[in-house]
Amino acid sequence: MIKKLSLAALALFVLSLIVPFFIPLSGMDGVIPDQPFTDSEFAEVDGVRVHWRQRNATNPDQPLVVLLHGFGGSGFSWRHSLDALEQAGVPVIAPDLPPFGYSQRTAAGPAWPDLVIRLADQVAPDARLVLIGHSMGAGVAAEIASAVPDRVEQLIMVDGTPGINRSSGRLTWLLILPSVARWVEVFAAHQLVNEDAITKLLTSAFGRAPDNEELAGYFEPLSIPNTYPAVLRRMSRRIVDSDNWSQTRTTVIWGENDAWVPLRHAEEFIQKHPEVTDIQIIPESGHNPMDTHPNELNTLLLDLLILDP
Repeated sequence: MIKKLSLAALALFVLSLIVPFFIPLSGMDGVIPDQPFTDSEFAEVDGVRVHWRQRNATNPDQPLVVLLHGFGGSGFSWRHSLDALEQAGVPVIAPDLPPFGYSQRTAAGPAWPDLVIRLADQVAPDARLVLIGHSMGAGVAAEIASAVPDRVEQLIMVDGTPGINRSSGRLTWLLILPSVARWVEVFAAHQLVNEDAITKLLTSAFGRAPDNEELAGYFEPLSIPNTYPAVLRRMSRRIVDSDNWSQTRTTVIWGENDAWVPLRHAEEFIQKHPEVTDIQIIPESGHNPMDTHPNELNTLLLDLLILDP
């Protein structure tokens, strides 16, 4: 009996390694276009192919504004802010943090803060920086400010703080096994990567249903194969544990009706960090004011930016 049970267990184990490769990945057929947007740029940064959007980036007279998206977002999230900052003559880039957006599907390479610093150096060497991070991107921005405080003039956190840290747990080392990574893809394909699921997520974040452009802008990058194992590996390495950013002039912007990270989180954050005295609230906005209330957000950003005359 023990021998039979052992053989059965072995057979089940072998099947678990093989079966996922025979399950179709319905919907996971996205591709990285050669030119996703008219302002798209690609370059290799420490062995990782990175996509970003840029406007006026060669203007040497102003600090370079770096827009950092949240979890599941990309440079698409900042499309309205890119337009507004460009019209104001502000040098600005919006990178896709790998493996999000149209950057390479890999967890290899430098941590996000180091990667962004090196990308900024490629675009505008030694430029002063203004960091604007949304949700998870606020933590990345804070890490950059901690790493190079002498270069960062301002830090603006939009519906996110360094305390918001999503970790995929300690068992992500299992993703080195091809079968485990494939199971993750199978789960994503059948539970996450469909228009209904993404619509529900965006409706929750926006506080309203997304329009067709918004749905496509978020959905298409998330349907690119190998996204989800790489995301889990990357997130398992992510820890925000430095307060050196607090030496930087910092502003917090929050949506009044944020259902994902409620306004009370921002208020508690301000209490813990009294040096951050400036909080701006966007009335009726949810978690993604850059999508739903771009005029209000961009007016705040332009009012806050320290620009040379």
